Amino acid sequence: MQASGSEDEIVQGINVTPLVDITLVLLIIFMVTATFVTQQGLKVTLPKASTVEHPPTPALTVTMAKDGRMTLMKQPVDLASLKLHVANEVSLDPNVRVLIKADKDLTYGQVAAVLDAVKDAGVRRCALAMERR
Repeated sequence: MQASGSEDEIVQGINVTPLVDITLVLLIIFMVTATFVTQQGLKVTLPKASTVEHPPTPALTVTMAKDGRMTLMKQPVDLASLKLHVANEVSLDPNVRVLIKADKDLTYGQVAAVLDAVKDAGVRRCALAMERR
């Protein structure tokens, strides 16, 4: 007669619980680290300032590259379509905020044109992104 805990018993199945545990831990690690990875649509060098305010959490981000390209939430736009898209967002939420990330080598006129388009679309709260010195 054999005891129920004998080593001579035949294994009827594989215990997959440790495999499931490891897979879930890896999935959680991937999900957490994926939220920290952000990809900018355009590479910009922000101007530096000694007093940098933390901007409010923007709903819309406008990025302006040195070569004149512009994106709205990582989608390429021109000045006219920027104004149209922002006006649509303002119609949905009148308190929408806009953060403008403009390259430091852009002219004052180029940044002013984008600010003007955003303000004409009805945005009341707009901020310029800068890096701390």
